[in-house]
Order: sequence, then C-alpha cells, then structure tokens
Amino acid sequence: MLLTVNHTTNYNYDDNLIGLMQTTKLIPSPYNGLQIIEWDVTRNSEKGGEIFKDAEGNNIINFKSNDSDKIINFTVIGKVETFNTDGIYNSKNDKISPLVYLRNTNLTQPNKEILDLASDAKGKFKNSETLKIAHSILALVSDQISYVPYTTNTHTTAAEAMSQKKGVCQDQAHIMISAAKALGIPARYVSGYMHKNQNDSKFQATHAWAELYIKDIGWIGFDPTNQCCPDERYIRVSCGLDASFAAPIRGVYYGNSIENLDIHVQTIENSPQ
Repeated sequence: MLLTVNHTTNYNYDDNLIGLMQTTKLIPSPYNGLQIIEWDVTRNSEKGGEIFKDAEGNNIINFKSNDSDKIINFTVIGKVETFNTDGIYNSKNDKISPLVYLRNTNLTQPNKEILDLASDAKGKFKNSETLKIAHSILALVSDQISYVPYTTNTHTTAAEAMSQKKGVCQDQAHIMISAAKALGIPARYVSGYMHKNQNDSKFQATHAWAELYIKDIGWIGFDPTNQCCPDERYIRVSCGLDASFAAPIRGVYYGNSIENLDIHVQTIENSPQ
C-alpha cells in the first residue's frame, strides 16, 4: 500500500518562552513492513540537526531554542510503501534483548484486575503456547476496555484505565503490555500511524499498539483498539517500554507560559503509478 502522511503538531504559549528543549521520534526506520520513499520533518519550517539512532531503532532529533517564540510547529510529510507481514516486525536496527522488556514502568505496573485478565488469557494453554496466549490477551483487552476519548490522559496508568474499563489506544496498549509481562512475555509500546482506523474521529491523532516477543518468531504487533495484528495500514515509527519512552515529541520549556497543544494527522492512500 502506498501511503502519504501529513502530521502537524502545534504548541502555542500565552507568553514568550525563556527556553525550550524538545526530543523527537518522528522519523521511522525501514523494516520488513515499511519502505520509506520520502520523509521530511521540520520545526517552524526548519530542519533539525543530526539524527541519532538508538538501540531500539528509533530515530531521534533534539531541538533547543532560546528564542522568544510563542508558537512551535512540527510538520511531518511522508510517503511510504507498506506491506502486510501478519504483524511480524523485523529490523536490523532493533538491537536490544527482548528480556529488557520484561521490566515494568509506572504506566504498565499491573493491579489485581490486570493480573486476573492475564490469568484468564492464559487459561488452559501451555506455557509454550505463547502465541495463542498473546491472541487471548488481545481478545480480552479488546472486549473489556472500551475505546472512549477524553476519559484518560498521558499520565493515566494501565491499572487506572483497567479499573475504569475505558480509555484510548494508549491505555489499551498499556494494559496488554502489563498483562503480557505478568505472564513472562516481553512486551513493548509502539507509536505510529494507522490508515482508516475503525475508531478514527476528531479525537484520533497518532496511533499506538503493543508488540510481544514470541519465541522462534520474534516481535509481533497486537492492536487491541482494532482487534487485529498490524498489516499494510500501519506505519510503525517508534517503540519503548511505554508511551512516555516512545513519545513522538517530549520536551521541557522555561518560563511562566501556559502551553496549549493541537495535533492533526491525515493519511492518504495513493494509487500506484
């Protein structure tokens, strides 16, 4: 599938900034499901500095500003070709041991409800039937956690979302990651885009899902929001232990200003030439 991505992130401040530092993970790396044709990222119409690639394969660009700007605009324009890999992710840039992803963070720490979900997902499957267990977790999270915008925020934990039985793609991914780790399955958070998301709405920006490591296969993506494994509709951009580690943009500003954020994402399917 040939896809074009238009993604803008606007930060507006009610007063001039004293200083601003931002780290971005807005550039995907090629993998078995993605070939990059063009990909351009600008900040206030200017390109960033040197790209640093971490051991997870994330492309990182750091921005620092001491200007008195009130508006910061990030624009992503990309053209890619995607392929259906049945959710299997493989990249030569991914160099971290899967065992690292057995570690929980504050956002993925399980509560009793998540541990119960994990136990139910395992059911009568053997410990060696990891792939079946993973699909069982996917089904239970999709069934038990309703997709309801504005019911959580970026700081909402998996345990909190599980208790209220609703959230967005970030929360569903965190719960699946938490349940998988409770069963000894390495799991991580993925940030990217999905074309024609069935839950697409004015609330939807970038998309998120989970990846679980299955012995003898490797990393496989699972999307509880859409009850499927990623296919050619998905563009994988970054990954990490949770949403904060995989965030497209993270930063800190200096001053007394109030920050307002607006995000717009559009994906377009292109006809082959």
